[in-house]
Amino acid sequence: MKSVVLAFSNPILTNWVSTVLTRSGYHIENVCKTGSDLIRVSEFCTSPVAVCGFQFPDMTAENLFTLLEGRLALVTVVLSHQRDILNRDDMLLVPYPMSAADLIGAIEVMERSAAFRAVSSRQDSAGKSAFQPKERPAEEKLIILKAKEMLMEANAMTESQAHRFLQKTSMDRGLRLIDAATMVIAGTLAV
Repeated sequence: MKSVVLAFSNPILTNWVSTVLTRSGYHIENVCKTGSDLIRVSEFCTSPVAVCGFQFPDMTAENLFTLLEGRLALVTVVLSHQRDILNRDDMLLVPYPMSAADLIGAIEVMERSAAFRAVSSRQDSAGKSAFQPKERPAEEKLIILKAKEMLMEANAMTESQAHRFLQKTSMDRGLRLIDAATMVIAGTLAV
């Protein structure tokens, strides 16, 4: 049985996400109400993924992401007014309200990512290649920026909506973010 950790300061989101995941066959390993609780839980939990909200009483998901240092893969549920605040390429954001399928899909993406990290870290300890998350090259940043600008202009999107479109498209099609951006620029990806 797959397991996840939940971290929400909002009990309504906690209940909804918990219900969706339980019905989908997931085991809720732990439920946290603060970012500090999740950091403590990350030291001993067996789940590779945490589903969390954006704002906690003690920190934001962005702070949490940095403090976890890759111990847990995060799926961050953001409310509509929070999408414009956080626009990072290295965090998987899921807008609320969302469908159960979108939530499960995001968790599955992060489970695969966590599995890849685990294999890479084993290779590192065996003296082979090390998995080091690296900053996106400048050329890729420019391509992603251009794709966002094209989406914003053609479809009257905000920057965060354009970024989310690229994220969701890459997730749905199993592409890297840069590949989805390149398809937008080439005109091979319809909105």
